[in-house]
Amino acid sequence: MSDTTIALRDGTSHTLRILMTGGTGFIGRPLAAALGLAGHDLLILSRGGPPPAKEAWGQARFVRDLQQLGCDEHIDCIINLAGEPLAGGRWNAERKARFLGSRLQVTDQLLQLVQRLEHKPKVLLNASAVGYYGHQQDQPLDEGASARDCFSHQLCARWEERAGAFEPLGLRVCLLRIGVVLGRDGGPLAELRRPFDWGIATQLGNGRQWLPWIHLQDVLDICAFALGQPQLQGAINLTAPEPVTQAEFSRALRRQITHPCLPLPVPAWLLRLLVGEMADEILLSGQRVVPHKLLQHGYVFRYPTLAQALIDLTSTVGNPHT
Repeated sequence: MSDTTIALRDGTSHTLRILMTGGTGFIGRPLAAALGLAGHDLLILSRGGPPPAKEAWGQARFVRDLQQLGCDEHIDCIINLAGEPLAGGRWNAERKARFLGSRLQVTDQLLQLVQRLEHKPKVLLNASAVGYYGHQQDQPLDEGASARDCFSHQLCARWEERAGAFEPLGLRVCLLRIGVVLGRDGGPLAELRRPFDWGIATQLGNGRQWLPWIHLQDVLDICAFALGQPQLQGAINLTAPEPVTQAEFSRALRRQITHPCLPLPVPAWLLRLLVGEMADEILLSGQRVVPHKLLQHGYVFRYPTLAQALIDLTSTVGNPHT
């Protein structure tokens, strides 16, 4: 288990048997470690089998195929984080088909498993994203906000629709609309910070687009919180209470960097030239998402402000950048 694993603050006192997909990813790996530390029994779907550093997952059991699980398998909860990452190069028709297929295929396989299980799980936490809301302007967006059509919305909407098929089987379904997750070990912060480490403080486009961020530790805590809150269901915004614009994020990150940085706006036309459609879908558009449902149900954020989050994530202790 990683020495940076922090104990989950919220959750249930009962030991749960949790089936997880995407358990080796940026969110899944620390979540699996934290759930294991909390005493839960983990069953992780991994097409490649157990990773080499299996100790990072404690006593987790790995399966290559859900068909390995019998009808009498006991599973209390499912956490579905599987899906090909959207970053990593230009989008084309083939990649977009993989984005969708990688999400729907695993979700359908989970549904088939639940249909044949003699004892059904109680809850499904299914990943989604704030991209569900599409390209938005300055209007604050809670879970009931209307969406605008674009590829990101279509991707999330179809995944959420497929996850809704678990409800008739008696599962409480939580659709986790996750924002930009900031953590130490890779992920968006590493990409956003890299130019700053080179001495260049970048601003993407005009900088007015909203960046609905959240600290990774809050994501982990919220997953545990959702497992233990029987009244919490449906769409749930996983973003910090205080979203910022991309320009505000750039200024806040610059304040945490000890060496001088030269401000350098990256024009929209250049981003479109470099990464194509992904520029408009992810980099130049955003959503002013607010976590209304979490706050309504009493969740208290560890890192409610960007300043608090960046101080934690850029401190020298355990920081790979220093």
